[in-house]
Amino acid sequence: MTAVTERSFEADAAIHATPAGQGKLFVALSAVFFIIFLITGEYQQPYGVDAFTNAVQARAFAEDQSPILEELDNVALPQYQGALHWLVSSPNGTTSQYPPGAALWGTPFYLFDSSLSSLTLGPSEGATSDFEPLTIATPSTLAPATVAAALSVAIAMGVFGVTITKLLPRNAAIAAMTTAALGTGAWSVASDKLWQHGPAMMWISIGTYCASRDRFALSGLAFAAGVLTRPHVAIIAASIGVAIAVNRRSLREIATLGTVSLLGVIGLAAYNTAVFDSASLAGGYRLTGFNGETTDSPLVVLSRLGASLVDGRVGVLWTSPFIGLALIAVLSKSRRGAPPWAIGAAIGGLLYLVIQYRTNRVTGGGGFFSYRYPLEALVAAGPLFAYATWRWIQDSKPRAVALLLAVAFSVLTHGAGSLVRLF
Repeated sequence: MTAVTERSFEADAAIHATPAGQGKLFVALSAVFFIIFLITGEYQQPYGVDAFTNAVQARAFAEDQSPILEELDNVALPQYQGALHWLVSSPNGTTSQYPPGAALWGTPFYLFDSSLSSLTLGPSEGATSDFEPLTIATPSTLAPATVAAALSVAIAMGVFGVTITKLLPRNAAIAAMTTAALGTGAWSVASDKLWQHGPAMMWISIGTYCASRDRFALSGLAFAAGVLTRPHVAIIAASIGVAIAVNRRSLREIATLGTVSLLGVIGLAAYNTAVFDSASLAGGYRLTGFNGETTDSPLVVLSRLGASLVDGRVGVLWTSPFIGLALIAVLSKSRRGAPPWAIGAAIGGLLYLVIQYRTNRVTGGGGFFSYRYPLEALVAAGPLFAYATWRWIQDSKPRAVALLLAVAFSVLTHGAGSLVRLF
């Protein structure tokens, strides 16, 4: 697509742009999703080892602005990693193995209650370790962590909705936003507990929105925050920048986006230096001894990408079949005319998954319903999926009906998965 074509696209898409006053509708919808997420969220143990680790780190940041968790020194042992938590014994004390982004997002919510209590825990669901129940110090409440998760996903969905008003009519944008919020693991996983996914999805969504509006410095800031949460988010920022640079035959946009988003890499390296005495972006991961089934084989990575769609437990197509139709639409002529930023974001999402599945298994552990690793990639690819799918169903009633049925099934499935804990 040439720069002239892009300008033509923007002129044609202007008819879909949401007036400033109508933006309130997307805010209202986000608020509705937030309430739904709060009602169905998890507020007690078992909370899942990944999310629990982010919660205890967020509480510690709120209490004394320190990453060190002295109160958990007694369980920072290999036999408890992956069973109770993902804490490590760093050179400076017990801390989370994860980048700080998710915990930092949760920190303001724990300012309301950063107290500790004692709790007796056994191995979490899906854990490989087996040991006698152990009494440990935990946050007195997990509610701040869950509220933080729910809000991050609600914001991600709201920003996604506003972003695609540049591509679709208002009602179609609302439908796509609702489908993304309630028909995917955004509901059953990312909003349920303080995983890294919710905050990462939020920053990707904001970064993509800013890039779509030519606000590349702000886009870079959002992606910098995303890197502090999930470091390989950087590839999505890079892909958006490259796509726009190629289309416009200009390095100005990618230079701005890339330079500002690099702050996330610098910040993460500085954090890891302070906590782990190493500027490596791996942080605490290198101390756990868990290699995540890392592979250098392209065939293994390809097989994992395929399994992410059809795996019996976490396959995307089983619980979100509409994504299969969206993939068909993207691979057809329906994707033509999509703007460079949307194409770049989708390519970045695919590369994000390649990195993810090169360094980890497909299942992603336990303690959740549906799938979780593809969530960031789906947010990145969301604008292209929405645009291509909307075009794909035009003038084809059978396709429209198939999409409607797939969306209905996806929403009902994730609703059931999210509500089952309430009964």
